[in-house]
Amino acid sequence: MRKGGPNGRKPRRDRAIELIDQFLQQKKMEQTQDYLGRGRRFAGLDAVQLSEDWVSAVRRWLARKDRSREQTMDDLAAELELRGAEPPYHAVKQELADGFAAIEELEQTKVGKQLARDIAVFMRERPRTLH
Repeated sequence: MRKGGPNGRKPRRDRAIELIDQFLQQKKMEQTQDYLGRGRRFAGLDAVQLSEDWVSAVRRWLARKDRSREQTMDDLAAELELRGAEPPYHAVKQELADGFAAIEELEQTKVGKQLARDIAVFMRERPRTLH
């Protein structure tokens, strides 16, 4: 059975999910390139230490969100990903959920609008071949 709309295209929801996935992959690639450009400062750490440091960095960022803490968290994630590993999201899943729940509704709306703007820019700038 063929999945898709009457014109053979993917359903709108599937296209939206695919677009968001492409956007997130692009952001991850940009963060990794930025990390490499800054000299790969965590290259000397072993995988266990990287994972532990990433969990600590997430917790510090949740305690006080600032660009420096966010960059450290992103850099540790980039180093893990360069090695073919994922950050241990499971170790901070509940803390991340609690942190997001604690954000005021107005702030959530602001963050959501910024994300929508970022995705709109991505859609305009991405190569047309990604459809």
